[in-house]
Amino acid sequence: MHWLERLGGDPSLIPWVAAAVLVEAVLYASMARERWRQWWQPRLLVAAAPLSCAIYHVALPQSSLKSVLWLGAMSAAFVLASPALSRARHGWALLLVLAAAPVLLKTFRPLYPQAGELRMEFLGQLMWIRTTLLTILRDLKPEGAGFGFWPGPREWRIGVQYFVLLGPVAFLLSVMTGFARPARPEAAWPAVALTAAATFFGILWVVALSEEFFFRGLLQPRVGLWAASALFGLAHLGFREFPNWRFALVAAVAGVFYGLAFRSGGIRASMVTHALTVVFWRTFFR
Repeated sequence: MHWLERLGGDPSLIPWVAAAVLVEAVLYASMARERWRQWWQPRLLVAAAPLSCAIYHVALPQSSLKSVLWLGAMSAAFVLASPALSRARHGWALLLVLAAAPVLLKTFRPLYPQAGELRMEFLGQLMWIRTTLLTILRDLKPEGAGFGFWPGPREWRIGVQYFVLLGPVAFLLSVMTGFARPARPEAAWPAVALTAAATFFGILWVVALSEEFFFRGLLQPRVGLWAASALFGLAHLGFREFPNWRFALVAAVAGVFYGLAFRSGGIRASMVTHALTVVFWRTFFR
């Protein structure tokens, strides 16, 4: 009943929302293994881009073919421009701008209207991460990034190490700036642990995976640790409000530790540091 209420009390939306989420989740998970990533040729990437949007729009009273076509056009433009930009001297920078712009400008929100109270633009964000990441992996072929979904023992150890080092710094900075304050979780501890575990893997495989790939895997080797961390902070200016300088400052400092973890163990190590930091903040701060 809870989900039906959040969907505006319309049961006809349930199968279409579920189908769209399932399709996008399966397509996203196809990045997890190298041999699966090889299946994604450019034409297939473009064709699959608007698929979950098309499924979702079937049941909406305000369904729009324009949204589906717009997503296909965005993906086609990025995929087709990537080979030439990858060969250009500073084309990698333009590729990063093109990849980041739709997310920072919240382009997907109007393309995926809410289903009742549920905001569905995350489907577009997952699609865009998949499309841009697979395209850049194919065309730029970043060396030494260590891209992958599951960290190895060494990467877990390095990720946890830099999370522990970041903890006191982030705590003091958050309190001093008024960004966040410590708060005891209100739910029972078994529920808190379950929520934290689910949040950790959600952050690890979506937010941390994409942000660490772009900021640490691609940007940091080219502009250095400090510049990449500063840009990472600036990318968070639009969190909840604009300009959110407190969050940008905390994110920039955290980015330094993510970058150090990347130096020591690659993307998957910095993903662990990133995900642990977000889970700790969401669990014990308000």
